[in-house]
Amino acid sequence: MITTGIEDAYRESGALVHTLALRALGSVDEAEDIVRRVFASAAAGGSLDPADLLHDAAERITGDLERRVRAKLAALDDPTLGAEAVTDDRAVVAEADRILVRASLDRLAVDDRDLLDRALVHGVPRYELAMALGISEDELEARLRDALLALWHGQVPDGEHASAQGLASRALGIRVADGGQEHIRECRECRDAWRSLNNLVGSIARLPSSGPMVEPRPGLWDEVRVAVDAGPPEPEPDWREEARRDAERAHRRRTLVMSVALVAASVFAGLAVVLSQLMFEPDRASIAGAPLQDPRNGGAETGAVQVVAGEDGSEVIVVDGPYAEYPDAYLELWLIADGAEPVSLGQLTSGHYEVALPHSVATAVGATLEISREPWDGDAAPSGDVVARATLG
Repeated sequence: MITTGIEDAYRESGALVHTLALRALGSVDEAEDIVRRVFASAAAGGSLDPADLLHDAAERITGDLERRVRAKLAALDDPTLGAEAVTDDRAVVAEADRILVRASLDRLAVDDRDLLDRALVHGVPRYELAMALGISEDELEARLRDALLALWHGQVPDGEHASAQGLASRALGIRVADGGQEHIRECRECRDAWRSLNNLVGSIARLPSSGPMVEPRPGLWDEVRVAVDAGPPEPEPDWREEARRDAERAHRRRTLVMSVALVAASVFAGLAVVLSQLMFEPDRASIAGAPLQDPRNGGAETGAVQVVAGEDGSEVIVVDGPYAEYPDAYLELWLIADGAEPVSLGQLTSGHYEVALPHSVATAVGATLEISREPWDGDAAPSGDVVARATLG
């Protein structure tokens, strides 16, 4: 028998799940199938929270997309088809998060929603917005902060931690003189809460790229009810396990035929790399080096940094590690000489980065190098959210 909880959950989140599936799959039939599967699974003991329903839908959508693309590649006998994902599940999850933010915004008071839209989406300067509203800039910042916290569903740290108001202000790029910066830098709970709020600001700023909600057709609820009354659905096959088995079969088929060609190609590739290094990348003298360590994870090594001699005798800093751009922030490299202010060495956008030492710095030897996660707030000062650090001995 259908429960009131499922009916209420469908009424609240049915359009959200349907919209996500339709945008990702591009088919009404496939989108409606996702809706039926998500709510039938939830009725069998799953969560009815909108966020959990959307993320369950994102997982099922990713599986469907993987199977669809893999079937096409297999038909083409694509030799690169392996066990790794061929679709970007992060894009589906990001769209789910945007839909959740839009739904939460729609539940805000109209004035608060308009305020966030003008400040974050359209980028109206705060002083200009305060003048247009006839209020002080301090009052405007307080309203922006309160509106952001009304949208946020994260956990406020208990005990003697940074206040939610202070964390929200920092996420909005509002300068705060509460002495909490040092605590946030050292406290994982506060840093995670600040990062969650900062990501929410970025999600709001990107909302114009999202289209309107698409309500499911009226008759779909009757089909969902039938699926729920039929009992728990069969467990869905894991596309990862399917892909692993398919990859193993394909590997066995090709091994005998391709073995000689693979060996020859490997030898050729190795020779090409060696020759290219000898001809185009002469060794550079190493001046100093150190491992990069993550202070948030007990000093675990996350990369390496070297100071090498440039062709003109100058120092060049070389960073290697698993670094990439964030959707809502960027990574910046800082050099901190003993007793001096941090000097920016630019943004990291890939796992390999080289930059010449600025003329204003005599040497990088003995200095500390930091990689920090910086929000897109226009503040040129370091945020303090350090993801890697090394001392160049």
